Amino acid sequence: MTPNRKVVTAAEMQSIEQRWFDSGEITLEGMMDRVGQAIADWVLADLGLDAGGKNVLALVGKGNNGGDALVAGKYLLEAGVRTTAAAVLARAGDDPPMDQFIEADGKVVELEGSAAVREMSNLCDKSDLILDGVLGFSISRQIEEPISSVFETVKSSGKRIVAIDLPSGANPDTGKFDPNGLSADVCLSVGLTKLGPAIRFGDPAYGDEMTVLDVGIPSRLSDHIKREVNTTELAHTLLPNRDLTAHKGDFGRALLIAGSNTYVGAASLAAQACVRSGVGLVALATPTSVFQALSGDIPEATYIPLEEDVNGVLPGPAFDQLQQRIPTVDSVLIGVGVGLSYGARELLSRLTSTPHLWDNCTVILDADGLTLASQLPGWWEVFDGHLVITPHPGEMSRLLGISVEEVETDRLTAVQTAAERFNCVAVLKGATTLIASPDGRLRINMVPNHGLARGGTGDVLAGLITGLAAKSDAFDSASLGVSLHSLSAQYARKYLTPYAMTASDLVSHLHMAFRALASKT
Repeated sequence: MTPNRKVVTAAEMQSIEQRWFDSGEITLEGMMDRVGQAIADWVLADLGLDAGGKNVLALVGKGNNGGDALVAGKYLLEAGVRTTAAAVLARAGDDPPMDQFIEADGKVVELEGSAAVREMSNLCDKSDLILDGVLGFSISRQIEEPISSVFETVKSSGKRIVAIDLPSGANPDTGKFDPNGLSADVCLSVGLTKLGPAIRFGDPAYGDEMTVLDVGIPSRLSDHIKREVNTTELAHTLLPNRDLTAHKGDFGRALLIAGSNTYVGAASLAAQACVRSGVGLVALATPTSVFQALSGDIPEATYIPLEEDVNGVLPGPAFDQLQQRIPTVDSVLIGVGVGLSYGARELLSRLTSTPHLWDNCTVILDADGLTLASQLPGWWEVFDGHLVITPHPGEMSRLLGISVEEVETDRLTAVQTAAERFNCVAVLKGATTLIASPDGRLRINMVPNHGLARGGTGDVLAGLITGLAAKSDAFDSASLGVSLHSLSAQYARKYLTPYAMTASDLVSHLHMAFRALASKT
């Protein structure tokens, strides 16, 4: 069964659960039992064949998160795993999950007073895996003593920490993490992915693995949610159909306005990625000096050499050339490696002030194109919604007129604001990439890869999306492009290491990414 890809806030999750309870299909106790069983099953698989010889420590809070940990502990005990519960926060007197845990011969340790840290240190020493069921969605106040010292003791133990839903100290909606919180190695998201951890995945607090535990929540209860994880299963469904009798024109025509004498490689990378995207025809409009350098390197592309002088492209003649070509293509990339010269700015100004030039194509704006656009009032209006922007945080800050710190502090608001303000699909690049549509849809690509932190990788993404957008919806093209880019980077990282992989390696591994998506069922 395909996992539910929807991403929810804390309030949305609570509403979904309440509607499920109100339907009469399940009770709170019944759901907690399912959650506990799912957690226990995951832990057993993680511990491996000798799970019976291992020790699990369940850190328990006073809410349902702690109840889930206790029920999981009960099932682990029944499976032969030695399990101890440490009550970090006192629980209520009437406590069925605690009663079930004790009835299964579980040991409970109350952490009290000055001995709490010493007791926790002893418990951690005896444990192979630690379950964090302390705070869950409880974010009403900062973590203080003695809990902060208890958490520090757990972290310093070096033991594997598995958070139930999200690490204690994490905000479920923003992903902001309390510095005194308990960072995790793995997050087990119950039922649906939570928004905060999703947009911050890759931060050390959330570890390197996030798994959604299917507990049977009916999909109808989350159908209205417009946020989802940009999974490979989704990407498989977005692959364009290819008719065996089709010709090259059927697969679209892409035009790239890219390159300058300083950034020859940027134009090359974008064009190579576009050629590998499955598009039928690719044309590269680039200054004559770049054309002379590249024309033999990308034989699949045709070229439009743009007139230039020592200061760069000549905007008048270049505009005349492009004005004739743009109406004949399906997608146009503007900005990769064009530089920030007067000529480049004037050319973009003319392109963004010519009505009806863009009526029949999707425009992808990236890199220098974004920086130049931020200097032009109303630059987006001429595209009438047929626009994809692919900024990194610095470019996004210039577009929105805010600091990079503000973008990074609230990436979700930044990307949604850009999508709405500019009536476009906005792709905010980062360890976790966010893809927003002006109609409120959001896809989250949770595949951090520090091998991508090098020059040229964004040029590859822009060229890839441009090729895909020649025959597909802008939002889906951006989503598929990001997924293919991530997959290709994973293959490059696997075979070349994150130290040695380059942007060119993303292009050379694209065929493997396409094959992987095409084979999904």
